[in-house]
Amino acid sequence: MFVSLLAFAVGAYLAIAESGKIGQATQKINSAQSQLNNLLNSDPAPTESNIESSQQNVAELTAQLESIRSNLQRGARLTASSDGIQVMAAIQQFISEYQRKSADNTNENGEPAPVSLPTNFAFGFEQYITEATPLSDSQANPVLDKQRQIISYLLNQLLAANPQSIVSVHREVRERPAATGRGAGSGREGSGGGFSISPAISASVPGAIDTLGFSLTFTGYTDTLREFLNRLAKFELPIVVRSIEVSRPAAPTAERSTRAAAGRNLDSIFGLFEGNAGATEEAPREAQKPVIAENLSSFTVVLEFIEVVLPDESTEREANQ
Repeated sequence: MFVSLLAFAVGAYLAIAESGKIGQATQKINSAQSQLNNLLNSDPAPTESNIESSQQNVAELTAQLESIRSNLQRGARLTASSDGIQVMAAIQQFISEYQRKSADNTNENGEPAPVSLPTNFAFGFEQYITEATPLSDSQANPVLDKQRQIISYLLNQLLAANPQSIVSVHREVRERPAATGRGAGSGREGSGGGFSISPAISASVPGAIDTLGFSLTFTGYTDTLREFLNRLAKFELPIVVRSIEVSRPAAPTAERSTRAAAGRNLDSIFGLFEGNAGATEEAPREAQKPVIAENLSSFTVVLEFIEVVLPDESTEREANQ
């Protein structure tokens, strides 16, 4: 787990550090282009080899700048729609699709491993599960559409890790709600009110770095959390983990102890040393096999999608003149 968190930290650092290279690379290109222009206008005329060398230098610096831009704008490949009707239709389809995916989930062996969901669960879009009126704020549509795509990515990674259940999904609500009903904006589980990441730990920098916060709560075993984090550590999207909370259930009930005979509860081990010793001796040999297994845990993972805001090329040229 430490390795995964370290990878997230390194990824965030690289994204922020490389943003400073944009200005430096642009200045180098401008300088090289200026040298090439001076060379072409010089008297006596430059040699052919000097011109070719300068042109190659400009081409290499331009390629370097494009590479930096590409690395910083990995999140920009999310094409967000500004069409309110299209955005709402996509959200409705998204809710149905991931309710189905959760029910039809399978493990690494292809065996059914359905993921339990709360009733009428909408994966962070609860306010739109029954009401899909397009937003009046047209500028909020692209953000809402981008959040849907990011949550889709997060859910794909989580389902692949085989959780027992998904308890809640929260997102930062940027749009103005269509109605201000009871509980709107509360940020409670299932309310759709959203939440916000503390500015003290957020990477957001106005005018330079945009961020979107998300929170996922799910139940499973340690392997589930580890697999989820390892998948995110591939950094296919610029998403970093901000915090992880782990809580474990209360002491196992009698029902859980019965199920533990299958090997999912520590009571199947320590129970052998309690009660009537004679009864223990008479117990079937199979029931006395100690099997070590952990209890289910609840994990809350807070994540932040980071997108570097890059100036267009004309703005960069003006800033460096």
